[in-house]
Order: sequence, then C-alpha cells, then structure tokens
Amino acid sequence: MVVADSLAAFVDPALADYASLSTAGAWLAMAGYSFQLYFDFSGYSTMAVGLGYMFGIRIPQNFNSPYKALDPSDFWRRWHISLSTCMRDYLYIPFGGNRGSELQTYRNLMLTMLIGGLWHGAAWTFIVWGAYHGVLLSLHRKYGRGWDALPRAVRQLGMFVIALVGWVFFRATSFGMAAELLRRMFAPAAGALVPQPGLALAAVAVAAWWAMLGPNAFDMRHDITWRRRALITAGSAASLALIFGSRSSPFLYFQF
Repeated sequence: MVVADSLAAFVDPALADYASLSTAGAWLAMAGYSFQLYFDFSGYSTMAVGLGYMFGIRIPQNFNSPYKALDPSDFWRRWHISLSTCMRDYLYIPFGGNRGSELQTYRNLMLTMLIGGLWHGAAWTFIVWGAYHGVLLSLHRKYGRGWDALPRAVRQLGMFVIALVGWVFFRATSFGMAAELLRRMFAPAAGALVPQPGLALAAVAVAAWWAMLGPNAFDMRHDITWRRRALITAGSAASLALIFGSRSSPFLYFQF
C-alpha cells in the first residue's frame, strides 16, 4: 500500500490532466497506474490473508505475481484469483467451457469476460475492457504457439504492455479519455511528462522490479530467515511511519 500511495502521488494528478501529457508522460502515467492498482488491491488482499492466519482462518491467495504472467491465460490465473475462479466456475463452465466447437469456446470466453467487465461497473469502458481480454484469450488460444515460442523475457514484458493498454479502458471515465490517452501513447504527442518526473521514474522502477522480478509474500512465507525477519520488521516499521505521517490514497477497489 505504501508503494501504491507513492505511485498515486504522480499518477492521479497526471491522469487528471491527461490531455496535456506527452507520449512518454502517457506511458509513464499508465505504467504507474498499472502498478498502483496491483499493489493497492494485492496489498489489501494479502493483509486479509495475514489477518486470517492470525485467527486460524485460511483465506486463499488472491494475487500470484500477475505481472510475471507470460500470456493472457497465465495472467488471469494470477490476477484477482477469487474473481477469475468465480467467473470460470459460474460463467465459463456453465456456458459450455471448451466442450464445444472452437467458435463456441471463443463465444464462451467473450461472454465470460464481458460479464466480468460489467461486474466492475455499469459503464461501457468496463465492458470494452472485458471484451479486450476476451479477444486476447481467444487469440492466444488460436495462435498461442507462435507467442509461446518467443523468449520468456519477451513474453513477460509483452504481456505487461498488453495488460497496461487494457488498463487504459479500466481507468478512463469516458471513451473520450480512453481515446485521447491511447492517441498520446501510440502517436507522437508533445506535452508534459508527469509531476515530479524523477521521483516518478524511481517509483515505477522500484515497483517494476518488485512486481516483475522480485519474490512475493507467499513465495517467502515458508523460508523466513532471521535476515528476512529483520528486513520485514524494519520495512513494516518504515511503512507504518509513512502511512501515519502522510496522506494516504483511498483504496482503489472500494468503488467496485
């Protein structure tokens, strides 16, 4: 959550004035938002798991390093696992899953993801976001062999960029905002970078390392050496100091 709040310090004002962003600024703002959303929701989910353990309640893992995903199917096995499992069990499989023809499977994927988008809010931008992921899942199912032959690092970075583009629709409050952000991302555009660009680049770099290369909390929970205990204790103390000593951003997923 500390990482998410640090990213929010430049992401929120940058996207509030999205029409003035340069191409580099638009990409940096959306990269920041991609990590902000992940660390925000994953942080709260992991806190719930930890609190559950304290009371003897086992709560399933909800995020498994989704930005380490190598393809769209892998992404949805790692992102918001409780929701993706629910959509699989109560939508995709009852629709027929992959038991019919290829066209029926693609239809089932699209319907599932459209409803998943609508679950986040009754707005066309969420529906387009769901359709976007439905198309990605269908394309990978059809043409995945070529993608899977690429080097691992290329697939991971490529999947992150693909997810980032989808977050434009998720974050946008209107099609106009989404279209303008995409135009500025994919066509040369003059304008501002982001507020505090040096700090923004540093925050995104740290978030990228942590989310795409570093271990997650669940990987480390059975291998807690004394050094890690000391680092976790020091990090927790520093995080509490930052949380209570600064303005925190609202939990992004409260709106859903």
